[in-house]
Amino acid sequence: MIVANMIVEQLRLFNSEREIFKNFFEPLKILCSANKISLGVMGIKEKTAIDIENHLKDPASVFYLGKKAENILDFPTSENIAQERYNRLASEKDHYYSYLYGGLYLKQIIKQWEKEGYDIKYRPEIIGTLFNVGFPQSKPNPGPKVGGSKIKIGEKEYSFGSLVYEFYYSGEILEEFPYE
Repeated sequence: MIVANMIVEQLRLFNSEREIFKNFFEPLKILCSANKISLGVMGIKEKTAIDIENHLKDPASVFYLGKKAENILDFPTSENIAQERYNRLASEKDHYYSYLYGGLYLKQIIKQWEKEGYDIKYRPEIIGTLFNVGFPQSKPNPGPKVGGSKIKIGEKEYSFGSLVYEFYYSGEILEEFPYE
């Protein structure tokens, strides 16, 4: 699920800022690490990263994952947390924290829906949509809709959530990233 959302985030960035991508990132043969509104290969916004961190610590949060997860993103110092957060998410050499924040974000959304009695863990199109639109738009209900940012690839337009679904079930890179 993490990889499916990361791939679509990269497709979104590549197709929406194609000239920037071609001029700066493609020659380096790296995944885009940061842009003006989101950070890292997962495209996590600073506000979302802060929300992920806060939900881990707040047992009253609908996104709370439990006591065992509370300290998973603790910072080694409290001197400059904003800079440490940026360094974690924007690193071009180490994507560990980008994937960790992305995975926690997905897990928090799934947990919120579970608490309301809706199992979406096998609905990549819904999880992808919610990943793209953010915590405030995550409202558990019996009829979730696929959507999110529009991404034009060639002459066809897709939603973020529909592309996550397509990639998740495509079998692409299954050898590199097997799932349960």
